[in-house]
Amino acid sequence: MHVKRVVSLALIICLLTSGTALAAAKKTTKTTKTTKTTTATAKQAVKVLYNGIVTRRYGTSTTTVYTKMDKTSEAIKYLKPGTKIEITNIYPNWVQVKNGSGVGYILRNRIDVESSVDPVNIPPYPVMEQFYYAYIDQDVDVKSTKKETGTTLTTLTKGARIAIIGMEEGWAKVIFKRQYGYVDTRKLNEIYPVASNIETADSSEPLAVFTSYYNDNVDRINNLAVACNYISKVINPGESMNFNSTVGPFTARNGYLPAPVLKDGVTKTNYGGGSCQVSSTLWDTLMQMPGITVLMRKPHGNNAASYLPHGMDASSGAKNLNFIFRNDYDFPIRIDASTHDYALFIAVYKGT
Repeated sequence: MHVKRVVSLALIICLLTSGTALAAAKKTTKTTKTTKTTTATAKQAVKVLYNGIVTRRYGTSTTTVYTKMDKTSEAIKYLKPGTKIEITNIYPNWVQVKNGSGVGYILRNRIDVESSVDPVNIPPYPVMEQFYYAYIDQDVDVKSTKKETGTTLTTLTKGARIAIIGMEEGWAKVIFKRQYGYVDTRKLNEIYPVASNIETADSSEPLAVFTSYYNDNVDRINNLAVACNYISKVINPGESMNFNSTVGPFTARNGYLPAPVLKDGVTKTNYGGGSCQVSSTLWDTLMQMPGITVLMRKPHGNNAASYLPHGMDASSGAKNLNFIFRNDYDFPIRIDASTHDYALFIAVYKGT
Protein backbone atom coordinates (compact mmCIF):
# COMPACT_ATOMS: atom_id res chain seq x y z
CA MET A 1 0.00 0.00 0.00
CA HIS A 2 1.49 3.33 -1.03
CA VAL A 3 1.44 6.26 1.32
CA LYS A 4 0.01 9.64 0.37
CA ARG A 5 3.28 11.52 0.76
CA VAL A 6 5.93 10.83 -1.88
CA VAL A 7 9.44 12.17 -1.56
CA SER A 8 10.57 13.93 -4.73
CA LEU A 9 13.74 12.29 -6.03
CA ALA A 10 14.95 15.58 -7.44
CA LEU A 11 14.58 17.16 -4.02
CA ILE A 12 16.24 14.22 -2.31
CA ILE A 13 19.27 14.28 -4.58
CA CYS A 14 19.57 18.05 -4.15
CA LEU A 15 19.40 17.74 -0.39
CA LEU A 16 21.81 14.85 -0.29
CA THR A 17 24.52 16.62 -2.20
CA SER A 18 24.19 19.57 0.17
CA GLY A 19 24.39 17.28 3.18
CA THR A 20 21.07 18.46 4.66
CA ALA A 21 18.81 15.52 3.88
CA LEU A 22 19.51 13.67 7.10
CA ALA A 23 19.08 16.81 9.16
CA ALA A 24 15.66 17.28 7.61
CA ALA A 25 14.75 13.67 8.34
CA LYS A 26 15.76 14.08 11.96
CA LYS A 27 13.16 16.79 12.45
CA THR A 28 10.32 14.42 11.51
CA THR A 29 10.97 11.32 13.60
CA LYS A 30 8.25 9.23 15.17
CA THR A 31 6.86 9.88 18.62
CA THR A 32 9.55 8.85 21.13
CA LYS A 33 11.73 7.84 18.21
CA THR A 34 15.05 9.56 17.79
CA THR A 35 17.60 10.30 15.14
CA LYS A 36 19.72 7.45 13.98
CA THR A 37 22.83 6.81 15.99
CA THR A 38 24.32 5.25 12.87
CA THR A 39 24.49 8.61 11.12
CA ALA A 40 25.96 10.76 13.88
CA THR A 41 28.21 13.58 12.83
CA ALA A 42 31.80 13.78 13.98
CA LYS A 43 30.80 16.32 16.63
CA GLN A 44 28.10 13.97 17.98
CA ALA A 45 30.29 10.87 17.85
CA VAL A 46 31.72 11.41 21.33
CA LYS A 47 28.31 11.69 22.95
CA VAL A 48 27.61 8.56 25.00
CA LEU A 49 24.44 6.75 23.93
CA TYR A 50 24.61 3.47 25.85
CA ASN A 51 26.39 2.01 28.85
CA GLY A 52 27.62 -1.55 28.53
CA ILE A 53 30.25 -4.10 29.38
CA VAL A 54 32.62 -6.41 27.56
CA THR A 55 30.71 -9.67 27.31
CA ARG A 56 31.39 -12.62 29.58
CA ARG A 57 29.96 -15.07 27.04
CA TYR A 58 33.44 -16.14 25.90
CA GLY A 59 34.92 -16.97 29.29
CA THR A 60 38.21 -15.25 30.10
CA SER A 61 38.92 -14.25 26.48
CA THR A 62 39.84 -10.57 26.15
CA THR A 63 38.17 -8.23 23.67
CA THR A 64 40.11 -6.02 21.27
CA VAL A 65 39.45 -2.32 20.79
CA TYR A 66 40.50 -1.36 17.25
CA THR A 67 41.38 1.97 15.66
CA LYS A 68 39.04 1.26 12.74
CA MET A 69 36.08 -0.98 11.95
CA ASP A 70 38.52 -3.54 10.60
CA LYS A 71 40.05 -6.49 12.44
CA THR A 72 43.30 -5.93 10.54
CA SER A 73 43.61 -2.38 11.88
CA GLU A 74 45.78 -1.45 14.84
CA ALA A 75 44.68 -2.72 18.26
CA ILE A 76 44.35 0.10 20.80
CA LYS A 77 43.97 -2.13 23.83
CA TYR A 78 42.53 -5.38 25.13
CA LEU A 79 39.66 -5.44 27.63
CA LYS A 80 38.81 -8.13 30.16
CA PRO A 81 35.28 -9.58 30.38
CA GLY A 82 33.02 -7.35 32.46
CA THR A 83 34.97 -4.16 31.71
CA LYS A 84 32.59 -1.19 31.54
CA ILE A 85 32.35 0.61 28.20
CA GLU A 86 30.59 3.73 26.94
CA ILE A 87 29.07 3.35 23.49
CA THR A 88 28.96 6.43 21.27
CA ASN A 89 27.69 4.97 18.00
CA ILE A 90 26.38 1.70 16.58
CA TYR A 91 26.97 0.11 13.17
CA PRO A 92 25.79 -3.20 11.66
CA ASN A 93 28.83 -5.16 12.89
CA TRP A 94 30.57 -2.74 15.28
CA VAL A 95 30.07 -0.30 18.10
CA GLN A 96 32.10 2.84 18.62
CA VAL A 97 33.26 3.33 22.22
CA LYS A 98 34.94 6.10 24.16
CA ASN A 99 38.67 5.69 24.52
CA GLY A 100 40.03 8.54 26.61
CA SER A 101 39.41 11.70 24.61
CA GLY A 102 39.03 9.68 21.41
CA VAL A 103 37.14 6.61 20.22
CA GLY A 104 37.76 2.99 19.30
CA TYR A 105 35.75 0.14 17.77
CA ILE A 106 34.58 -3.22 19.16
CA LEU A 107 32.74 -6.01 17.37
CA ARG A 108 29.08 -6.14 18.42
CA ASN A 109 29.22 -9.78 19.48
CA ARG A 110 31.84 -8.86 22.10
CA ILE A 111 29.67 -6.47 24.10
CA ASP A 112 26.53 -6.46 26.21
CA VAL A 113 24.50 -3.26 26.54
CA GLU A 114 23.13 -2.53 30.01
CA SER A 115 21.24 0.74 29.54
CA SER A 116 20.49 3.73 27.37
CA VAL A 117 21.82 7.04 28.66
CA ASP A 118 18.59 8.78 27.62
CA PRO A 119 15.74 6.24 27.28
CA VAL A 120 13.24 8.92 26.25
CA ASN A 121 15.22 10.20 23.28
CA ILE A 122 17.51 7.28 22.41
CA PRO A 123 15.92 4.05 21.11
CA PRO A 124 16.73 0.86 23.00
CA TYR A 125 19.78 -1.04 21.79
CA PRO A 126 20.01 -2.60 19.22
CA VAL A 127 17.24 -0.77 17.35
CA MET A 128 18.32 0.64 13.99
CA GLU A 129 15.44 2.80 12.79
CA GLN A 130 14.34 3.04 9.18
CA PHE A 131 12.91 6.35 7.95
CA TYR A 132 12.03 5.54 4.33
CA TYR A 133 11.05 2.68 2.04
CA ALA A 134 10.84 2.08 -1.68
CA TYR A 135 9.28 -0.23 -4.25
CA ILE A 136 11.67 -1.71 -6.79
CA ASP A 137 10.38 -1.37 -10.37
CA GLN A 138 13.53 -2.33 -12.30
CA ASP A 139 16.70 -4.34 -11.72
CA VAL A 140 18.63 -2.65 -8.93
CA ASP A 141 21.98 -3.63 -7.40
CA VAL A 142 22.68 -3.23 -3.70
CA LYS A 143 26.30 -2.05 -3.59
CA SER A 144 28.89 -2.32 -0.82
CA THR A 145 29.93 1.33 -1.29
CA LYS A 146 28.48 4.56 -2.65
CA LYS A 147 30.06 3.85 -6.01
CA GLU A 148 28.95 1.99 -9.13
CA THR A 149 32.27 0.13 -8.93
CA GLY A 150 31.42 -1.19 -5.47
CA THR A 151 30.85 -4.91 -4.92
CA THR A 152 27.30 -6.02 -5.77
CA LEU A 153 25.86 -7.53 -2.59
CA THR A 154 22.61 -8.62 -4.22
CA THR A 155 20.40 -7.70 -7.17
CA LEU A 156 16.73 -6.90 -6.68
CA THR A 157 14.07 -7.02 -9.38
CA LYS A 158 10.65 -5.47 -9.91
CA GLY A 159 8.30 -6.21 -7.05
CA ALA A 160 10.77 -6.12 -4.17
CA ARG A 161 10.45 -3.62 -1.31
CA ILE A 162 13.27 -2.20 0.76
CA ALA A 163 13.53 -0.28 4.03
CA ILE A 164 15.93 2.64 4.00
CA ILE A 165 17.84 4.29 6.86
CA GLY A 166 18.48 7.52 4.99
CA MET A 167 20.20 9.00 1.98
CA GLU A 168 23.86 9.83 1.45
CA GLU A 169 25.33 11.49 -1.64
CA GLY A 170 22.54 10.28 -3.90
CA TRP A 171 22.49 6.75 -2.48
CA ALA A 172 19.82 5.09 -0.35
CA LYS A 173 21.48 3.54 2.70
CA VAL A 174 20.20 0.12 3.81
CA ILE A 175 21.21 -2.57 6.29
CA PHE A 176 22.49 -5.59 4.40
CA LYS A 177 23.19 -8.41 6.83
CA ARG A 178 26.16 -7.17 8.90
CA GLN A 179 27.14 -4.18 6.81
CA TYR A 180 25.62 -1.20 5.09
CA GLY A 181 24.44 -1.48 1.52
CA TYR A 182 23.73 1.32 -0.96
CA VAL A 183 21.16 1.68 -3.73
CA ASP A 184 21.44 4.36 -6.42
CA THR A 185 18.41 6.63 -5.87
CA ARG A 186 18.28 7.37 -9.59
CA LYS A 187 17.04 3.81 -10.03
CA LEU A 188 14.25 4.24 -7.49
CA ASN A 189 11.16 5.76 -9.07
CA GLU A 190 9.69 6.88 -5.76
CA ILE A 191 10.89 6.93 -2.15
CA TYR A 192 8.28 7.06 0.59
CA PRO A 193 8.65 8.29 4.18
CA VAL A 194 7.67 6.18 7.16
CA ALA A 195 5.07 7.92 9.35
CA SER A 196 6.70 10.75 11.28
CA ASN A 197 4.27 10.39 14.20
CA ILE A 198 2.76 7.06 15.17
CA GLU A 199 -0.22 8.51 17.02
CA THR A 200 -1.41 10.80 14.23
CA ALA A 201 -0.54 8.57 11.25
CA ASP A 202 -3.36 7.28 9.08
CA SER A 203 -3.84 3.70 7.92
CA SER A 204 -1.99 4.28 4.62
CA GLU A 205 1.32 5.22 6.26
CA PRO A 206 3.62 2.49 7.62
CA LEU A 207 4.47 3.04 11.26
CA ALA A 208 7.67 1.02 10.97
CA VAL A 209 9.48 -0.97 8.28
CA PHE A 210 12.45 -3.31 8.06
CA THR A 211 14.14 -5.47 5.44
CA SER A 212 16.42 -8.46 5.87
CA TYR A 213 18.19 -10.20 3.01
CA TYR A 214 18.65 -13.89 2.28
CA ASN A 215 20.55 -16.25 -0.02
CA ASP A 216 19.40 -18.49 -2.85
CA ASN A 217 17.97 -21.62 -1.19
CA VAL A 218 14.66 -22.54 -2.84
CA ASP A 219 13.22 -24.55 0.05
CA ARG A 220 14.19 -21.94 2.63
CA ILE A 221 12.73 -19.15 0.46
CA ASN A 222 9.48 -21.11 0.31
CA ASN A 223 9.38 -21.24 4.11
CA LEU A 224 10.00 -17.51 4.40
CA ALA A 225 7.06 -16.81 2.09
CA VAL A 226 4.77 -19.21 3.97
CA ALA A 227 5.59 -17.67 7.36
CA CYS A 228 5.17 -14.14 5.97
CA ASN A 229 1.70 -15.05 4.79
CA TYR A 230 0.72 -16.38 8.23
CA ILE A 231 1.85 -13.28 10.15
CA SER A 232 0.22 -10.80 7.74
CA LYS A 233 -2.78 -10.03 9.92
CA VAL A 234 -4.37 -7.49 12.27
CA ILE A 235 -3.47 -7.44 15.97
CA ASN A 236 -6.06 -5.65 18.11
CA PRO A 237 -5.30 -3.46 21.14
CA GLY A 238 -4.26 -5.62 24.09
CA GLU A 239 -3.93 -8.69 21.86
CA SER A 240 -0.76 -10.77 21.77
CA MET A 241 0.84 -12.65 18.89
CA ASN A 242 2.62 -15.92 19.58
CA PHE A 243 4.86 -16.43 16.55
CA ASN A 244 5.12 -20.23 16.84
CA SER A 245 1.38 -20.62 17.23
CA THR A 246 0.68 -18.21 14.38
CA VAL A 247 2.98 -19.74 11.76
CA GLY A 248 3.22 -23.32 13.01
CA PRO A 249 3.20 -26.24 13.24
CA PHE A 250 6.18 -26.48 10.90
CA THR A 251 4.91 -29.34 8.76
CA ALA A 252 4.55 -30.18 5.09
CA ARG A 253 0.79 -29.94 5.53
CA ASN A 254 1.16 -26.27 6.45
CA GLY A 255 3.29 -25.61 3.37
CA TYR A 256 6.78 -25.91 4.84
CA LEU A 257 9.78 -27.71 3.35
CA PRO A 258 12.97 -29.06 4.97
CA ALA A 259 15.66 -26.35 5.11
CA PRO A 260 18.60 -25.31 7.33
CA VAL A 261 17.74 -24.35 10.92
CA LEU A 262 20.10 -22.50 13.29
CA LYS A 263 19.79 -23.53 16.94
CA ASP A 264 22.33 -22.69 19.64
CA GLY A 265 24.82 -21.83 16.93
CA VAL A 266 24.46 -25.23 15.21
CA THR A 267 22.89 -25.66 11.75
CA LYS A 268 20.51 -28.58 11.16
CA THR A 269 17.78 -29.38 8.63
CA ASN A 270 14.11 -29.32 9.66
CA TYR A 271 10.72 -28.45 8.22
CA GLY A 272 10.20 -24.70 8.37
CA GLY A 273 13.91 -23.85 8.28
CA GLY A 274 14.29 -20.12 7.72
CA SER A 275 11.17 -19.08 9.65
CA CYS A 276 13.43 -17.53 12.30
CA GLN A 277 14.38 -14.88 9.77
CA VAL A 278 10.72 -13.89 9.63
CA SER A 279 10.40 -13.69 13.43
CA SER A 280 13.68 -11.74 13.55
CA THR A 281 12.63 -9.25 10.88
CA LEU A 282 9.27 -8.82 12.60
CA TRP A 283 11.04 -8.11 15.89
CA ASP A 284 13.30 -5.54 14.23
CA THR A 285 10.24 -3.82 12.79
CA LEU A 286 8.23 -3.80 16.01
CA MET A 287 11.14 -2.65 18.16
CA GLN A 288 10.83 0.72 16.41
CA MET A 289 7.35 1.09 17.95
CA PRO A 290 7.33 2.04 21.67
CA GLY A 291 3.75 0.83 22.12
CA ILE A 292 4.70 -2.81 21.44
CA THR A 293 5.63 -4.91 24.46
CA VAL A 294 7.91 -7.90 23.85
CA LEU A 295 6.93 -10.81 26.10
CA MET A 296 9.45 -13.37 24.83
CA ARG A 297 12.47 -13.23 22.57
CA LYS A 298 15.76 -15.13 22.44
CA PRO A 299 18.77 -14.83 20.10
CA HIS A 300 20.45 -17.64 18.15
CA GLY A 301 23.35 -18.32 20.49
CA ASN A 302 26.43 -16.13 21.06
CA ASN A 303 27.08 -15.17 17.45
CA ALA A 304 23.39 -14.83 16.56
CA ALA A 305 22.07 -15.05 12.98
CA SER A 306 24.43 -13.84 10.25
CA TYR A 307 21.64 -12.39 8.09
CA LEU A 308 21.22 -9.49 10.54
CA PRO A 309 23.47 -7.26 12.64
CA HIS A 310 24.48 -9.00 15.87
CA GLY A 311 21.78 -8.84 18.52
CA MET A 312 18.91 -8.18 16.10
CA ASP A 313 17.60 -11.73 15.73
CA ALA A 314 14.67 -13.50 17.42
CA SER A 315 14.74 -17.30 17.32
CA SER A 316 11.58 -19.39 17.03
CA GLY A 317 10.35 -22.89 16.31
CA ALA A 318 10.56 -24.54 19.75
CA LYS A 319 8.86 -24.29 23.13
CA ASN A 320 11.76 -22.34 24.60
CA LEU A 321 12.46 -20.48 21.33
CA ASN A 322 9.63 -18.17 20.44
CA PHE A 323 8.79 -14.56 19.76
CA ILE A 324 5.73 -13.23 21.58
CA PHE A 325 4.60 -9.62 21.71
CA ARG A 326 1.56 -7.60 22.74
CA ASN A 327 -0.03 -4.59 21.07
CA ASP A 328 -0.32 -1.96 23.81
CA TYR A 329 -1.49 0.81 21.49
CA ASP A 330 -5.12 1.90 21.70
CA PHE A 331 -5.56 1.04 18.03
CA PRO A 332 -5.14 -2.18 16.02
CA ILE A 333 -2.00 -2.73 13.99
CA ARG A 334 -1.74 -4.53 10.67
CA ILE A 335 1.34 -6.54 9.70
CA ASP A 336 2.25 -6.67 6.01
CA ALA A 337 5.06 -9.15 5.30
CA SER A 338 6.37 -10.42 1.97
CA THR A 339 9.41 -11.81 0.17
CA HIS A 340 10.69 -11.06 -3.31
CA ASP A 341 13.98 -12.11 -4.81
CA TYR A 342 16.37 -11.84 -1.85
CA ALA A 343 14.55 -9.27 0.29
CA LEU A 344 12.16 -10.00 3.16
CA PHE A 345 10.18 -6.84 3.85
CA ILE A 346 7.83 -6.15 6.77
CA ALA A 347 5.74 -3.03 7.33
CA VAL A 348 3.34 -2.31 10.18
CA TYR A 349 0.31 -0.07 9.66
CA LYS A 350 -2.61 1.08 11.73
CA GLY A 351 -5.36 -1.49 11.35
CA THR A 352 -8.90 -0.67 10.40
